[in-house]
Amino acid sequence: MRRYVINLDLDTARLDWVTEAFRNAGISFERYAAVNKDFLPDEAFNRASGNPDWSRGEIACFLSHIDVWKTIASSAEPYAAIFEDYIHLSPSAAFFLTDSSWIPPDVDLIKLETTLNPVRLGERKFDLAGHGLIKLQSFHNGSAGYIISRQHAALLADSAEQFDRPVDDFIFDLHKATCWQLSPAICIQDMFVPGSGKIASTLERGRQDARGAKRLKVRQSLSGKLVREAKRLVSKAKGQPHTVIPFSTQP
Repeated sequence: MRRYVINLDLDTARLDWVTEAFRNAGISFERYAAVNKDFLPDEAFNRASGNPDWSRGEIACFLSHIDVWKTIASSAEPYAAIFEDYIHLSPSAAFFLTDSSWIPPDVDLIKLETTLNPVRLGERKFDLAGHGLIKLQSFHNGSAGYIISRQHAALLADSAEQFDRPVDDFIFDLHKATCWQLSPAICIQDMFVPGSGKIASTLERGRQDARGAKRLKVRQSLSGKLVREAKRLVSKAKGQPHTVIPFSTQP
């Protein structure tokens, strides 16, 4: 399985950080040059639906992921892993990132990270090496670590000619795709590690600069909102619990 890390050309400190993280996990990666927010063409803003709430960093981040999706879609391998460059990796990461033989053929998208926000979980596909593959039943934010199939990468790239939401909302849209979660997670952004904060998220800073702490809300059609609200009410009636996905510190 190929492993891509999105990294800006000028951000050598982050490259050093993520190189050490992968080295400690015993695996390598391919660096993918990120789109620079300071050199966005006019076409990029047109693709982002002209929403004034977009930060330049969000647009650049989205375009970077699209570029990697296109590379994966044109490759011969069935799956690839994509990472952003301010992550911690679990000691058990190599087991899941060396090859894709453990992934069931009907699974196209696996979230590898946790943001330690409560999520609702559904069907458990299997348990392997101390981790479960579990269906996500509610949105889990973050795009810093995930596995994607070649077919699904092509689908996302083709459907992203116009986008109206941050890239994690787009990727893990439960109305359009079945999303699976590896739990415990093998990846976590540094800003979510208690007491760490060594590598700041420039994307979050950009969001705050553009519109304060308010996060861009996903635009949905009326029918989409009704479906989402109906699912929320059914979940509440059934008393389905929300769970925090832990980060694995075990080899």
